[in-house]
Amino acid sequence: MIESQFILIQQILSVVTLILGGALILFIHDAYKVIKQPTLLYFTLGLFILVIGIVLPDVIYLFEPELSALYWGEVTSRILEIIGIGVMNFAVLRG
Repeated sequence: MIESQFILIQQILSVVTLILGGALILFIHDAYKVIKQPTLLYFTLGLFILVIGIVLPDVIYLFEPELSALYWGEVTSRILEIIGIGVMNFAVLRG
């Protein structure tokens, strides 16, 4: 019972993360339309990769709750998070 409630809370927080991340990406993209600075596009790409990396384990658990899939989902999540932060750092250092 507790485990199912825990999973439900994780799924709800995952959806909230996707909504907030998507809204932030849209705001940054709107700023790019006004300013036309390519750095904002790189930053948006990095943020997109980061948000996908954050919610990936929850999405994988939803479709494939097998232990090996969960393990590789966690590993892939960390790799995507590192790539996303790296792209965002590149955008800031470039601009």
